[in-house]
Amino acid sequence: MTYSGFKYCPFCGEELPQNHIMNFCPFCGKKTSLNDKVALEVAQHEVIKEKIVAKSSDQEKKVKNEIYIRDTLLQQIDMHDEYYSIMLKYTTDRVNLIKILEKVLVRSAFAVRLAVDNMPSLIIYKAKRRDIVNLHIAFVKGQASVSIIPGDFDNNPSLKELFPMFGNLKLQMRKDIEGLPINLWIGDQITKVFPIIYRESKKGILVITNKNIYIIYKYAIMTEFRWLVISYTLLLKVVKDSESLEFIYKNNKVERIEFNTKQELFEAFEIIEHIV
Repeated sequence: MTYSGFKYCPFCGEELPQNHIMNFCPFCGKKTSLNDKVALEVAQHEVIKEKIVAKSSDQEKKVKNEIYIRDTLLQQIDMHDEYYSIMLKYTTDRVNLIKILEKVLVRSAFAVRLAVDNMPSLIIYKAKRRDIVNLHIAFVKGQASVSIIPGDFDNNPSLKELFPMFGNLKLQMRKDIEGLPINLWIGDQITKVFPIIYRESKKGILVITNKNIYIIYKYAIMTEFRWLVISYTLLLKVVKDSESLEFIYKNNKVERIEFNTKQELFEAFEIIEHIV
């Protein structure tokens, strides 16, 4: 019989030679004397099986290269604490954030503008637990990256306290970090630091924490470092390709960074996957 409809033996499952007339399986010796109806059913089953396996393989590949961000709002808040503070780290739209905060904060418009203009700044100090969720929603609406800090905290820590790996960083990287405001790091647990390339900056730094992604960069050698802070609550997903990570916001904005080595790229991706 012509075995064009079979790819695998219906008895032993071994792959059969294609485009050959066969009366028995060369592996198990069973006769392939199935009627046309059964043969068609087996062939259709094998096609469906192949499609399922291929789809599963594609999905697995996609999962390995994309991290979808869970809702981390409640993860940032230890509900056992009575009071919380919010350290404002960054926003892409200061005007919009000021308008939103003026409606929810019990303070003057001038005080709100001052806090936003002086980021990173302590914008909420020891708010009650029942108020902090609504306040945080307002910051997310304003595309602001923040750190929520439970209870009492040290408002003047040393870099060695904030960066457990600080002594292991290269000398120039330590100097670059020392030149940044200390408030930038308060409220976060810093996990790892990487050298990166960001836009025109060939001398960037990536800092991964439990609450935010920090991209430190400069456009020219003589200019000061700037920072971009991305809270996980603002992100839809993180995508890895052969050379870079892309941070996809929920509003479809995209930020992209490149790494010096693939090993560092894979390590950063795995760390973020573990955090979120």
